[in-house]
Amino acid sequence: MSAWSAPPAPSWLSGWDEAAHAGLYAVLGATLGYGKHHATVSPPHWLLVGIGALYGATDEWHQRFVRGRSPELGDWVADVMGVLLGYTILLVSLGWLARRGEPVEKGVDATS
Repeated sequence: MSAWSAPPAPSWLSGWDEAAHAGLYAVLGATLGYGKHHATVSPPHWLLVGIGALYGATDEWHQRFVRGRSPELGDWVADVMGVLLGYTILLVSLGWLARRGEPVEKGVDATS
């Protein structure tokens, strides 16, 4: 969507640009958390959150070259907050399921 000059947005979202950024980047954060949980060699948290933050920064920088768009510091902060939120919620949820005794698959079986 960052490559569109005027991305479509529902009217109820007007004025909630940062909330949209946080929501979309929460999906990225959850994906990074899912990858950490299933990795055979688990990377450190700071690295994964840093990757999400860097992606948000490059996305904002990219908007500098799109007609009608501009990079915004507030949008990047919302991106990072979304990454942190999604990452944390996913890992806490997986930990909660594990403590309840629910089967939570960890790692990748190389034999399959």
